[in-house]
Amino acid sequence: MKNIISFLMILLIFLALVACSNSSNNASENSDAEEEVKELEVWVHVPADDPEGENYDVRAKEFEEAHENVDVTVEHIVKTGGGSGYNDRVNAAITTGELPDIIALESVYTASYTDSDILLPLNEYLDEATFDSYLDTIISAGSVGDNIYALQSFDLSSPVFYNEDLFEEAGIEVPADENGNWTLDLAWSYEEFLENARKLKDHMGQEPVHMFTENNGWHMYAHSPIIFSNDARMVGENGLDTEGYLDSNNTKEALQFIDTLFRDGIVASTTREDAFALEEAAISFEGPWMVDVFENEYPELNWSIMPYPYGKDGHQSAPHGSWYIAATQNTEYPELSAELVAHLTNKDSAVKMEEEAGLIPGHQELLDSSETYSDYPRKLMLDQLVNTNHLKPKSPIFPVLEDALGDIMEGIALDNGSLESLINDAKEKVEREADRFK
Repeated sequence: MKNIISFLMILLIFLALVACSNSSNNASENSDAEEEVKELEVWVHVPADDPEGENYDVRAKEFEEAHENVDVTVEHIVKTGGGSGYNDRVNAAITTGELPDIIALESVYTASYTDSDILLPLNEYLDEATFDSYLDTIISAGSVGDNIYALQSFDLSSPVFYNEDLFEEAGIEVPADENGNWTLDLAWSYEEFLENARKLKDHMGQEPVHMFTENNGWHMYAHSPIIFSNDARMVGENGLDTEGYLDSNNTKEALQFIDTLFRDGIVASTTREDAFALEEAAISFEGPWMVDVFENEYPELNWSIMPYPYGKDGHQSAPHGSWYIAATQNTEYPELSAELVAHLTNKDSAVKMEEEAGLIPGHQELLDSSETYSDYPRKLMLDQLVNTNHLKPKSPIFPVLEDALGDIMEGIALDNGSLESLINDAKEKVEREADRFK
């Protein structure tokens, strides 16, 4: 009997020890699970000391503080001309399957990235109220089909700059509303633009209009709206068909207007650096960032801005778009990544970017309180963004379309063949690439 009792006591002690051990192990495993750090990596194209770069770092730190056991790393991979450097790094990561959780991308490339299954559809993880805050132009630029893939807290719209002194000397009367402002509805037509540009040429004795002529992405950003304003498109809704679009009569009319600018000596065939700032040009197609440059570096320059010229009534267009933020399919944490995209582009970001970089706030409710864009001339840029047509093609072959338009523009500037031949060459180039997707 004593032996049996001893055996039972030993068995009970053994079972108790095993239970304690299992309990300890489970507690340890639960503790490890609770303490698991979710790491999110963000790649952006701007340096850390740039206002935009600083903004991303601040928002990332806020996100960490609001989420226990989440670590956000922002890597600043500075882009060089044409986005190279940064884009090279992203393209290499796409090839190797090593993209981070979040990337910055030019909004115009959203469709091509989506076609390659690179981006995460944000609308599967964020509620509708989140998207309702953003400007329609931002939602449109970041969307492909029924999905939203990219967001940003700000947007851009380039004006056409003009020299008030040279206009007055040439006897050109500036259209103005009752407040003396050159408003969107008073934009010059193609014909009016040509007529007044010729007056400026006669007065100045040289090409009065400045345009950048090199073949790069600038043509799609800054000059394609001239085409769109004539009720023209480069490709069909599927982003691939060129027949009846790139070679349509409306497209040809718009390109003929641009061709006339060069053939009549209104625009120089090669870029003249600082022509507008040095008062060697009276009109200039330049980026909105030049507002601060002219104000700070050329205080004696008497400049203002005018709306983009248009071809057909009711089809005014103007440049817009910037670099957006998107989550990638590589992320292990899609819900967190989508939330981080929204946080990096939230209203606080919009306020900071308006205050420190003069950018148009990308959240609807901030427009009414915007001091920067409440008065002319800057208000014209806001009006262009909100109230004109934005028809840059959403296409899986956007880089080829961009290059094809550059070929046409460069060919016009250098008088390399007829307009018809330039259009046909561009069309063939696009169709060769489009055939791969059909």
